[in-house]
Amino acid sequence: MKKKTPRLYCLEQPKSSNGDQFRTIRSNIRYTRVGGEIRSLLVTSSLPNEGKSTVAMNLAIAMAETGRTVLLIDGDLRTPTVHKAFDLPNWIGLSSILVDQTRVDDCIFPIEGSEGLSVMTSGPISPNPADLLGSTGMKRLFAELSERFDTIVIDSSSVLMPFSDALILAKMTEGVLLVVKSGKVLLKHTNSAKQILEQQGAHILGAVLNYRKSSKRYKIRGEDFADWASTSGLV
Repeated sequence: MKKKTPRLYCLEQPKSSNGDQFRTIRSNIRYTRVGGEIRSLLVTSSLPNEGKSTVAMNLAIAMAETGRTVLLIDGDLRTPTVHKAFDLPNWIGLSSILVDQTRVDDCIFPIEGSEGLSVMTSGPISPNPADLLGSTGMKRLFAELSERFDTIVIDSSSVLMPFSDALILAKMTEGVLLVVKSGKVLLKHTNSAKQILEQQGAHILGAVLNYRKSSKRYKIRGEDFADWASTSGLV
């Protein structure tokens, strides 16, 4: 299924209810780490097309609104969408830095209309994304970027895929946000993603129910989201 281009609600419709919801998420995760703010965050989902990219992009915009310098990285080197949403070139980016040592500054794009926010696109699709993301070069790059920006938000591929991209990135960041599409995924998928992340030592900050409709109780394919989140420790 072709991925839809995510909507930048916090940039295009800053006073909308959608924009406010992302600011609420920002506030909820800001001080979830004991001893200070979360400075690096991975946004993922159990399966594709749950809206993780929309959450990652709008959360990054919302974080920049607080006066922090924020870098949004498109870490989905298989089906990237960040460059499409921000209308940015993608002939260079994360993959080209790791493959041919393209200058880092050439791959960082300040976003007009969102002071403090910069974007690093995925770059050309690579035949070996997991190898690139798990390389020593990626670790060095992440350490360098962590010194330059107050906060890093990474949009990654989904967890329940036949490759380890999201798990590799989860180990680098201080926290993981799990996006769940209302009415799409089975509870067993979401639980599996959570368990796999935890087995890899990831710190799951919480879960975001996406595409929810106006009702008092929200479902994950028949299961109540509030009940699941509470019993899973993700409230």
